[in-house]
Amino acid sequence: MARSKTSPTIVDIARRLGISAMTVSRALNGKADVREEMRQKIVQCANTLGYQPNRWARSLVTQQSLMIGVVVPEITHSFFAEIIGGVEDVLDKAGYDILLCHSRNDPERERSEIEALIGGQIDALIVAPVQPARSPGLFQNLQKRGVPFVVVDRFFPDFEFSSVRMDDLEAGHMATNYLIQLGHRRIAHIAGSGVSVGLLRRRGFRKAMRTHGLDTSLQWIVRATLDIEGGHGAMEKLLRLEPRPTAVFAANDPQAIGAIYACREAGLHVPNDISVVGAGNIEGDYHLNPFLTTIDWPRQELGRVAASFVLDALKHRSRKHPAIHVFQPKLLIRHSTAPPVSA
Repeated sequence: MARSKTSPTIVDIARRLGISAMTVSRALNGKADVREEMRQKIVQCANTLGYQPNRWARSLVTQQSLMIGVVVPEITHSFFAEIIGGVEDVLDKAGYDILLCHSRNDPERERSEIEALIGGQIDALIVAPVQPARSPGLFQNLQKRGVPFVVVDRFFPDFEFSSVRMDDLEAGHMATNYLIQLGHRRIAHIAGSGVSVGLLRRRGFRKAMRTHGLDTSLQWIVRATLDIEGGHGAMEKLLRLEPRPTAVFAANDPQAIGAIYACREAGLHVPNDISVVGAGNIEGDYHLNPFLTTIDWPRQELGRVAASFVLDALKHRSRKHPAIHVFQPKLLIRHSTAPPVSA
């Protein structure tokens, strides 16, 4: 029976170079008491042999699990997958693994997932929260307990936590202003739930409409869950208005896709009869012919910055001030928008 080939160890590197395993260990862990010439030889030998450090062994030395908990609302489309990809890019290079949890847009499930991760001795958390923007209690509690964390994509406007996000107020304003520039005047908004993205994109919608003296009464704003079903149901309500809107800005792309389905089922053509704008660019580069006009921002970069903030928080645990980064949105004009027929 053939022996299975085992991964090379620091002992193998030491034997190849004729030095002690302790010297190899000190060099690979960045200790200062190894000459630079010898360090380079050790690193080159490790690369040649295909040495991979044992993260579990490292965790015993550092008293850390080398695990970061990541909690996202859902994983059914590319948006959060891209954020997770950016997180992994940074953490993997730093020697950390992630434990991924899916809150299914349920605040109570999110709470229980976070508690389970903390009980599993993760070193820090990255969370795209589904807790309402005005209910930060879960994260205030984490702060009191000294758990390092970063919130990503969503945040709590009245509370200072480390966060990485997009300028959602500007996104709502940008999308609505574009529809106004096309000539639309009866513009409706499918708003998000109580999380910050819904709250601020709705404010951006109202800001643009009021600037141009357009109607922002409640009949033109329908709240819905941030998914296809939510957008579909909200659009059905809007299509019953007399007169109906000529354009709709949905708080995210899944809502916008659901709205388009509802329009088609009602015998309406998008964009000839009604224009639709979303936010999130979930079609991205995955479709040969992306259809939805949308607001875009760099999701992978959100993940990378969030991961770098977490690593910095672990390195400087006594630091009091939150780390905050806000990306600016970009409008992607595609095929779901056009001037109104009556214009």
